[in-house]
Amino acid sequence: MIMKKYILTVLLLYVLCLPVFAKTFKADTDLVIIPTEKQTNTIFNKANPPFLAVYQKNGRILVLLAAKHGPKSIPAVQYAFNRYQPQVALIEREPNFPIGNCTTKEDGYTAALSAKNNIPLVRTDAEYEKQWQYAKKNGFSYEDFQMFWIIKNAEGVAKNENKQPTAKEEIENYKQEVHNPAWGKLFTEESLSEYFKQHYYGYFNSTNFIQLRYDLQNTSPKKWVKKTPFYKMMRAQPDIRSVFMLQNIAAALNDYEIVFCEMGSGHFIDIHKALKKMLGKPHYITAEQIPPQELWQDCTLDGLQEKILVNP
Repeated sequence: MIMKKYILTVLLLYVLCLPVFAKTFKADTDLVIIPTEKQTNTIFNKANPPFLAVYQKNGRILVLLAAKHGPKSIPAVQYAFNRYQPQVALIEREPNFPIGNCTTKEDGYTAALSAKNNIPLVRTDAEYEKQWQYAKKNGFSYEDFQMFWIIKNAEGVAKNENKQPTAKEEIENYKQEVHNPAWGKLFTEESLSEYFKQHYYGYFNSTNFIQLRYDLQNTSPKKWVKKTPFYKMMRAQPDIRSVFMLQNIAAALNDYEIVFCEMGSGHFIDIHKALKKMLGKPHYITAEQIPPQELWQDCTLDGLQEKILVNP
């Protein structure tokens, strides 16, 4: 009789503890949204990017960096690693694509700290093949797709390298890093210049790409911005890119107690409703609240271990 009671007690404890060990975190992709200006402003009124959104539920912690791509987000990465000591790190980076410079880009610095702390790194952005097929399915041309990437890259060149991007250099960058001849024809300098002038009302080689990117991603965009292929494509992407990021976050939380994730602030807006349902309300840590950080100046990716949580 005593043995029977003991067995029943053990079984009861097992049943009660089962939810703790089960795969309890699920990505509700139906809640990934194309945000309205009001929704975006509501979040940004609480904290301007870069900022950390910290979630805690069932003994799990998600530290999410809503980044402003570039050096200004790196102190937040260092702070998150120092304070929370994550067991896995997720970055906004496509499969097989070079990770950014660890001294100037937050994905590269995250990768470097992951290697230094001997934790796995996970890429959470959709592969370019899927991004192109999705863009094509939604009526965008290959010229639209190329220019979307080129504008983003040109802004990075202008901001991080402090130099004026040129059509020739950006076509070569795109060719080396993204282009697949099966998708369509690569821009020539002439065709790029004509396309850019038609849709973005300027001369590519003399455009201020930092200002242009700001205008294209402004939470209260001007009328001309809403007509651009860049703006339209940006608002179509949550279905392919942000969904994959959300799925990776859920998978990481099921396998690790403390998860660090970095992504552009726009992707955070896309998935913030789904995160709230899965994890509750976050605690925000703004850039102003983060004390000065001693950054790793000689960072390296030596010893980096990458891991796949969700098939791309």
